[in-house]
Amino acid sequence: MRLLKLCFALAAVVALTQYAPIYYYSSEFEEYVQMETRHARGKRQLKQMLVTKASDYKLPVQEENIDISTADAVFRVAVDYRVPINFYLFKHELAFHTVASRPIFSER
Repeated sequence: MRLLKLCFALAAVVALTQYAPIYYYSSEFEEYVQMETRHARGKRQLKQMLVTKASDYKLPVQEENIDISTADAVFRVAVDYRVPINFYLFKHELAFHTVASRPIFSER
């Protein structure tokens, strides 16, 4: 019985060490997307900045994963990406969807 508890505790620690950093860096990346969306800049430059920051966080985000749109006076950035987790016996993917927006102010 003691061995079984030890195995479960070890499995929980291994799972925690795999999942916790991914959720932490995804949260940090989401904050970065929201912060950068507030600043005015070109779509190409914003995409490049987001890809670079995702790379810093070791998140597999490509330019194709980033959708930037302007509709109904709203500038909207959506990032969809998946992070693979490689356990010893199987592989698992976590899916993330980050959205940020701001109003577009027209100069008159």
